[in-house]
Amino acid sequence: MLMSLLAMVFYSLEIALTDWKLSSISPRLLTFLYSTGVAIFALLTLILARETHSMPDTKQSVFVFLMIFSSFVAASAHFQALTTGTSAVTLSLTYAFMPVMASIFIAIFKFQFPSLQLIFAWILSIAALYLVGTAK
Repeated sequence: MLMSLLAMVFYSLEIALTDWKLSSISPRLLTFLYSTGVAIFALLTLILARETHSMPDTKQSVFVFLMIFSSFVAASAHFQALTTGTSAVTLSLTYAFMPVMASIFIAIFKFQFPSLQLIFAWILSIAALYLVGTAK
């Protein structure tokens, strides 16, 4: 739970900083700078870590590529939203629906029919997302 909270705090900080001081920079350039910075820090942590790492097998490599592509699309859309007037608060509220989307993806990937409670949560989240999106 601590690492989840840490991730949430730093994602929130990144959104607030981008909204506050970086929204005039091109979203494509921000995506590049963001991705490059993350790659550099990730490489440094791999180099400095005192543990062994094994590369993903062939099946996992496909999912690694999908993860990278998903991350790129997400970062691009994230910075595009902030540079076109979406506030940090609106973006953060939208991100609050990530658990719902993740549960939808898991249900699809695992071919599992969701419970009635989960379907009800999806319906409520769609309504809430509509209300957030149409608020003035």
